[in-house]
Amino acid sequence: MTTPDDHEGPDEVWAIRALAHPLRLALLDLLRFEGPSTATALGQRLGESSGATSYHLRQLARYGFVEDAPHAGNRERWWRYRVRKLTVPGGEAGGVVGRTLLAELLAREARAVDRFLAAASRQPEWDEASFFFPRAYCLTAAELDEVRRGVERLLAPLRSADDEHAPAGARPIRIVAFGFPQEFEEI
Repeated sequence: MTTPDDHEGPDEVWAIRALAHPLRLALLDLLRFEGPSTATALGQRLGESSGATSYHLRQLARYGFVEDAPHAGNRERWWRYRVRKLTVPGGEAGGVVGRTLLAELLAREARAVDRFLAAASRQPEWDEASFFFPRAYCLTAAELDEVRRGVERLLAPLRSADDEHAPAGARPIRIVAFGFPQEFEEI
């Protein structure tokens, strides 16, 4: 099996499949935005048994999306989010699995935007700082790749959502960027 940082071959398809599960995505969101936790605490937050959350955390760990979190004290196992780049492999298997995962991720992000909009205007400073930036460009594949790398460089120095040293008033923020070729249907 390849290591979690390898980004090609059949194991990458299995990693994508491991993510394409609503409970696993919910677990990743909690760990990403709220920091390390146990399977028991995560299960309580999500209304699931600790056995179910423990199983899904082990699957996520198998593909490098979560890892053990150092924690002094009790015997419970603590988990934390692990940044892992994911490359959707080509071919029929990678394409189908990748589209399934992308659809679930987009649905999750759309629900997060809906929650924000429903709560908007309660904190005007956050409403004013939030943005939606739709633009259309004509780029080559190499230029699009450079845009992706530029976004990664821009975001790299920012604090993670669960940074315990964040200043007062800092909140977890979702930043979602898309860059893909536009397909047109005949009318």
